[in-house]
Amino acid sequence: MEFSNVQTFVLIAELGSLAAAARQLGVSSAAISKQTTKLEHDLGVQLLIRTTRKIELTDIGRSYYHQCKRIMEEVEIASALVSQLKSTPSGKLKIFSGRHFAATYIVPYLKEFLQKYPQVEINLELGERIPDLSTEAIDVLIGLSISAVGDTIQRKIAKTRYVLCASKGYLKEFGVPRKPRDLLKHRYLAHSMRKPDDELVFPPHENIKLTPYLRVNDTQTMLNLALEGLGVAMLHDYVVKKYLEQGELQELLSFCQGAELPLYVAYPHRKFLPSKVRCFIDFILEKIK
Repeated sequence: MEFSNVQTFVLIAELGSLAAAARQLGVSSAAISKQTTKLEHDLGVQLLIRTTRKIELTDIGRSYYHQCKRIMEEVEIASALVSQLKSTPSGKLKIFSGRHFAATYIVPYLKEFLQKYPQVEINLELGERIPDLSTEAIDVLIGLSISAVGDTIQRKIAKTRYVLCASKGYLKEFGVPRKPRDLLKHRYLAHSMRKPDDELVFPPHENIKLTPYLRVNDTQTMLNLALEGLGVAMLHDYVVKKYLEQGELQELLSFCQGAELPLYVAYPHRKFLPSKVRCFIDFILEKIK
């Protein structure tokens, strides 16, 4: 029996789809199907019920999955221990971060990191969502202000705050809000991933319900819209810092800004942290300081 076929079966069981497993592994669905068929033939039992819509585990398949999952976790622990004991970090390192955090704290220092650790192969994925670290095989989630999900270890690495801002051209046309309720007369640019996306909270207890002028699900697009003078936006301080300094954007209602927010780094819970993960986190934290 090939262990790779067992690993593929576990991934299919977790993702619930041959196609999803194929995308994760970078192979065709036909190749994934061939592996699972071979595993079932070797075992002499049916593990999966294949339908046109989804994949389900048989009773035997479910029991087999749980046992294989435990075995794979032990193999991962053993591999992590070896990696930790190695003097030189090496191997693939998958990192997930927000675009602007990465642009500020990761991308400018990648050359230095790779020169220091040439045997580490970086896979940097950027997005505005909270991924599942285990199912997506992500080693490090860094720079997001929302807590990670699943069985992870998480720690605060920095602080940020939201800045309410608009372009000078927009403020010249619509006026500068002097108190929170003045925003009811303004064009609010909302980020659709924030829940709720139509409400702003000002300390100590003032909630302003707004009708968004535009909704977008991408911070860079929201920034571009604000720079173009389409409305008022609420963005992280490190996103707008340069534009505030250059005068392209102006901060609004700074006297009643909200509390600082933590930025996190998270990684899957393991008994032994691989050296490539530990070295990357230590390196980036030093740059943030």
